Amino acid sequence: MADTTVDLTGKTALVTGSSRGLGRATAIGLARAGADVVVTYRKQADAAEEVAAEIRALGRQAFVLALDMEQIESIDGLFEAVKRGPGRLDVLVLNAAATAFRPLMEAKPHHLERTYAISTVGFLRAVQNAVPLMEANGGGTIVGISGADTRTYIPAHGVLAGAKAAMETMIRYLACEIGDRGITILGANPGTIMSDSMRAMLGDAIFASSVRYEERSHPLRQAAQPEDAAASIVLLCSPAARWLHGSIVDTDGGSVFAMCGRWMDEGTRALLKQGKVEASDVGPSASLP
Repeated sequence: MADTTVDLTGKTALVTGSSRGLGRATAIGLARAGADVVVTYRKQADAAEEVAAEIRALGRQAFVLALDMEQIESIDGLFEAVKRGPGRLDVLVLNAAATAFRPLMEAKPHHLERTYAISTVGFLRAVQNAVPLMEANGGGTIVGISGADTRTYIPAHGVLAGAKAAMETMIRYLACEIGDRGITILGANPGTIMSDSMRAMLGDAIFASSVRYEERSHPLRQAAQPEDAAASIVLLCSPAARWLHGSIVDTDGGSVFAMCGRWMDEGTRALLKQGKVEASDVGPSASLP
């Protein structure tokens, strides 16, 4: 995991969906930077408590609270609990998301309702709750987590991509509305992360193959882990990120931009292996072995 020079000592951070994956790594990363952390979960209370234990082992305070981002009452209740518990909020990372992965032509209204309820309606309600809390302590930072599906086509991601794209637009509008209140709001787009949820979605064999592909073709020659993406998010939570206000920051190590070339390199490798082309036919490529 990359080291961070961010100092959030004395700050309180809240990360939605922080019982596993990127949310978990972000919560622990913020604690390493000195923040006390509110860990939220929807179903996995035991996993959230494990995250809290790791945070406390770092010498920080941890608060575990249930949250259903589909329900306005749950969101409002969460922030009331923050007022009673930590009593302040300086950093909010809106990471929770859920969707049905299927082509748009097969998507049902309830698939859109749930996805947009979390990534747009719930997102905005959380911001509306967070801003007064942050403003009372002189300001703060809000980071919305987007995804590579707003940058490039990913099969069966149309519903989620639409919701995240709407969230990105909300971030830009909110930047114009709340910047003078001492609040920095921005988005992070971490690209593909080789997390447990990715393993569950792909299955062990395809997941292992995907990791090898990333290690071979990613511009950084790495398969991004949750801790890698979390390190960038922690940096964005620093007051030094003030002039990134309103931006959607690509934190994918150049992965999405390079995708077409990565695919072409893979095809070239396959042709060379099969003896269907000569190396002199395809010319030099820094990414080929």
